[in-house]
Order: sequence, then C-alpha cells, then structure tokens
Amino acid sequence: MKLKSFATLFMALSLSACSGLPEQSLQTRLDKAECCSSLSDLPFTALSVPFHQQVLMDARLPTLDNTALFSADADSSTPLPVMSYQVTSNSPFSMLVRSYIDNNALFAVNVLVYNQEWQLVSNYSAQHFSYHTAGMRGLERVEKMITINPQLNGAKYILISADSALVDTELSRKHPQEIYAQSQHVIGNKQLPLTAQFEPVGVIDVTASAADNNAILTLLSELSPTTQETSVTKPTSSASPEALHTWSLYQSQIDAALTNHDVKQAAAIASEAAEQGFTQAKDYLVQQLAN
Repeated sequence: MKLKSFATLFMALSLSACSGLPEQSLQTRLDKAECCSSLSDLPFTALSVPFHQQVLMDARLPTLDNTALFSADADSSTPLPVMSYQVTSNSPFSMLVRSYIDNNALFAVNVLVYNQEWQLVSNYSAQHFSYHTAGMRGLERVEKMITINPQLNGAKYILISADSALVDTELSRKHPQEIYAQSQHVIGNKQLPLTAQFEPVGVIDVTASAADNNAILTLLSELSPTTQETSVTKPTSSASPEALHTWSLYQSQIDAALTNHDVKQAAAIASEAAEQGFTQAKDYLVQQLAN
C-alpha cells in the first residue's frame, strides 16, 4: 500500500481546513436561483478517489424541486440547492460528508445515491448523521461515513441536497462548559438547552477514499483542521519516565507499521495510544504520512 495517496488527501484536507468556513455570506433566495427541470439536467462533477471538496450549498448552485428528488414522498414543492457527482469507477469507496454549524444553524444535508436509470438506491439524511463538538478534531458539525459500492447496487450518481422535512427543525448540541466539565471528570453547572436550526443552505465538506481506508480517512479528516505542519505535541518534561517510555514504544510501533506500508495498523496503534492518554499519537501519524 502506497502512502503517497494518503499524504495527498491529507494535504487537500489541510488546505481547506486551515481557512475554516468560507467568509462570504450564503445566498438564500433559492426561488431566484438557476433551476433544473429534471435530475438528468444537472451539471455533474466527476467523483474520483481520492477526492475532497468544500461546497457552499446555496443559491449559487443549480436548484431542483424537491418533488423531483423525492417524487411522491414530498409534501410540497420547494426549490433546493443541489451538488451533483458522477461516480467514475466501479470499485467501492468511502465518502465522508460533513455539515458545519455556524451562527446556530447548519445545512440539512441529504445524500441521495442513484443508479444509471435514475432509480434511488440509497438515501442518507442529516437526521441520522453523528454530532461532533468543536475541538481538537475540527469544527462543530454533523457527519456520516457512507460506503458507495457500484458493483452491489449500480451506484452511478450522487446528489447532495437538503432534506426538506428536516428544515426548520433543531439539532441538540453540547455546551462548551459541559464538554470541559466532562474532560475534567467533574460535574458542571446546569445549562439551558443549546440547539442549532437545520436550514436549506449551509456549508459542507465531501471527502472520498478507497473503501478499505475508512479508518485512515476518518483519522485524517478529523486531525487536518488542527494539525500543525512544523511540530508534533510531545510529552512534557514533567511526564514520568514510564509515560515517556510508553510513548516511545508507541512511536516505534507506528513507525514499524508505516515501514511495512500497513497504514491501517498504524492508525489502530495511534488510536489505541490516544485512548491511553497519548493524544499526540494521531498528530504524529499524520505528520509521518505527510512527510
């Protein structure tokens, strides 16, 4: 297994994450956007592996009526922004989709997978995405790892739009004070509920990698927003000799796995080290991959 593709993917993730979310405001007048009458009229972006793209889901994109996306399942006619991809390979791959929370709102992301005949074969709504707080692993968001297998269900087109049924509903969030209290293993003060509203516009990230690289894809995408290019966190000088020795062993094991081109094993070791308190292990792995 070659490491170059992982380094390439990591650099793409890092470049997009360094600047955070786009500064330009979202264009919300979807009824004034360029519309398409059918799924096949949409402009398509080739989705090859590896792949990474940050997208402003707003009126800058083509829009499509939700009745065209969901046919009889739609309760009413609503224009929605659509980002459309065409699958270029028959090999299975993994796709990580993230929707970011900004100003107490987030895009009600919905991933729709169609076959060559435009039959819907898979549907993934933000309602079933996992929630992640802001911190060392990136910005506050919901995300989902999706496996696309053209050989199994003939997946040919992937459309990302808004789940109209989810728009204007709320996502429960965690207070920063609650997160800090949990990290310190103390009981924090009771807080009022914190929520974010699902909107028909917002910012998403789309990242694709080979299907057998799920663990590495997740690891790289989680670390890229905060990993520094010039240094890796090391145990402080006040760390015990036992801790320094244990960290040295983890480094050696990660290096050995990478020498054998076993990135999946290296990722497993880094995850194990992080669970044991050596949080710098994942940063160390990412830097070794990028070197």
